[in-house]
Amino acid sequence: MTLKSLIILLVASSCELIREDNPSIVKNKKNEETTYYGPAVAMGNGKAQTFITINRGGRPTAMGVALNEKALENLPSENGGSHHREGHPPSFETVLQFPKQAEITPYKFMTIDWAPEGHEPEGIYDLPHFDFHFYMISNEERLAITPLEGMDPEIPQAKYIPTPYIQLPGRVPNMGVHWTDPTSPELNGATFTKTFIYGSFKEKVIFMEPMITLDYIKSKPSNVDEIPLPTHFQVNGFYPSNYEVKYNPVRKEYLILLSDFNFKMADQ
Repeated sequence: MTLKSLIILLVASSCELIREDNPSIVKNKKNEETTYYGPAVAMGNGKAQTFITINRGGRPTAMGVALNEKALENLPSENGGSHHREGHPPSFETVLQFPKQAEITPYKFMTIDWAPEGHEPEGIYDLPHFDFHFYMISNEERLAITPLEGMDPEIPQAKYIPTPYIQLPGRVPNMGVHWTDPTSPELNGATFTKTFIYGSFKEKVIFMEPMITLDYIKSKPSNVDEIPLPTHFQVNGFYPSNYEVKYNPVRKEYLILLSDFNFKMADQ
């Protein structure tokens, strides 16, 4: 297919060509899957780009973000950043949009929060790391979230939070309340490399979050971890059972993705 034909095909399907050598649709004839890419966003010396892979039957098989190698170079450090709470180390936020094909999942958009000094608690999460927030609300709703100290009394019903997750004190502005698994290795003496967080605002579960250190991503792992899921859901859609951290040597990019999707019905 000529480049001109490819451009015509992409325009006809309402997709954008980000680069001539990186179209926003990639078809894999061998496994009959199609990967759709969202708009590329500058990060470090490179770029970050969301994607979703859908099989022939219309089920998602993977969804997440691809970071090319240069994206992890020259990341911002001490000055500036988005200070979510006064007195806390700086973090730097990148907002990314999913391709429209991601509408079959509950996720509306995502943010990558880069914390060059980590954050509390000291001795656990104070390592340089990324928070990959997969939001189930609009960005406008997220930006309206106000801060709160202490334990938030307005939280989702227990059936919407996986066992044995517990609420952490404080509501982070523009983010929400965080929930963590107390059995996670880093909370029981191991060095933090990766963990999985849930987030809420008032009665809603609003995000799912792989939190991963820079060093672990740069180690080029090929790792799959199970995601604890609740017994009930608030939004219809395909939900993942696993999250993965991988390196693709062909495309020379790091992948942080959700996988093993199953359709869940929301409570009526």
